[in-house]
Amino acid sequence: MRASLVAVLLTAFAVPASASQADLCQQTYGQRACKGTALAPLRGELAHKFAAVMALGNRTATWQARHDATLRTIRAALNYDDKPMDDVELEQTFRDAIADYDKALKQAQGVREMIKTPSARSRTCMATWLDQGCGVTASGILWRKDGQPVHWQMMDGASGEDGIGAGIVLWAESGHGTAKLIGWSFDGVFYEPPRMTQDGMIWVPGRVAGTGDGNADLLFKWDDASKSWHDIELESWRDALPAKLPRGFGIWKGVDYDFEGMGASSKLWRDKDGNCCPSGGEALLEFAITGRSLVLKDVRVDIVEKWAPRRKD
Repeated sequence: MRASLVAVLLTAFAVPASASQADLCQQTYGQRACKGTALAPLRGELAHKFAAVMALGNRTATWQARHDATLRTIRAALNYDDKPMDDVELEQTFRDAIADYDKALKQAQGVREMIKTPSARSRTCMATWLDQGCGVTASGILWRKDGQPVHWQMMDGASGEDGIGAGIVLWAESGHGTAKLIGWSFDGVFYEPPRMTQDGMIWVPGRVAGTGDGNADLLFKWDDASKSWHDIELESWRDALPAKLPRGFGIWKGVDYDFEGMGASSKLWRDKDGNCCPSGGEALLEFAITGRSLVLKDVRVDIVEKWAPRRKD
């Protein structure tokens, strides 16, 4: 099944008869990345590794969004200072994405795809990525509205590649005392136990390591057509955020999601603030789900009065 999916995905990178190879390359990667042949091996490796990650079937909407963001960065060929990337920076953009795909493929090798349901509640880690002192911190069962159980296991420890971290794996009951993999993540350094929302979605709150206190939340929605759980990607909505905030204000860290109300809250940073100390007030975010993406609908701000934009007479 995975092999056939890889074959299907790789057709997306084939050259159609009606287009030249150069045209297709520029459509996908942009002029800079297609100039000459130096980056051709990295372009091929990026495409193949992405297809392999998608074939895993784990959080495919999230990986698609990340890949799309990588391609946008490569096409724009601008660095963090909005200056044109040099050849080294452009090459490193490819290598960073490939490294992320390689890590996902390594992680997948140690995740139990099918388990006997009591195994989810054992003290044995059902994944091997946290190979240094892995311990099960919690496990349990969620219940869909139709009575079908979802099994989950949280773990923490450390990996040789990431250091201290945490992980979570979820499985859906498949009958005869077995459960089939829904999804997993080792992105976070901390997870809270999964919860089933009023709308029947699985929500796993989580945070990544670092001063950015970024989100590692997971969200899964039941798909009646395929009779399976699909992940909802929670990252691309940030692209719409600057246009919905007053000029000079931003959200620099992770937000506090509330998927019972399809919203989130966050402090507001002013351009001159330090990373530690937001001074701009508060923001309330309103979301909707479109397809398999979380979409930002509206932002309501409560700006500290002295920084509020002056009204025109």
